[in-house]
Amino acid sequence: MKSVPADGGNEFPMHRVDILNWLTALLFSGLAWLYYPGLIAKSVLIGGLVANISYFYLKKDLKDLLQGKLLHSGKVQRAKYRFYLKYYARLTALALVLYLLVSRHIVHPLGLLMGLSVVIISIGITMASVVRKFYFTAKEA
Repeated sequence: MKSVPADGGNEFPMHRVDILNWLTALLFSGLAWLYYPGLIAKSVLIGGLVANISYFYLKKDLKDLLQGKLLHSGKVQRAKYRFYLKYYARLTALALVLYLLVSRHIVHPLGLLMGLSVVIISIGITMASVVRKFYFTAKEA
């Protein structure tokens, strides 16, 4: 097997996931508008928006933590505490928003679930392409 180069050539392409998230959300929404009633199509669009916005803020906070922006004070525990506090606050707000959307019949639950899955699908597609590239282009040393 090929070793990982020191320049980080085998890093996971996060920019590709970002682009694919929005493209997948638009594709799912477009297909839903063609084949399903308006409520389900609107639900897919709202689910895609909620998933992408949540993913964006989680990625930003993780990047800040891992790149040390939260660790400048030299207090690692405090930085971790701030990260987890923001994470659980965001998760609580997301749960509240989803509850209100479903309980007030603003969205259809299955359409919302389909929209919320765009991030997972994008990560899966990107991961499959990375694995395919790594295993089928690796040369024996």
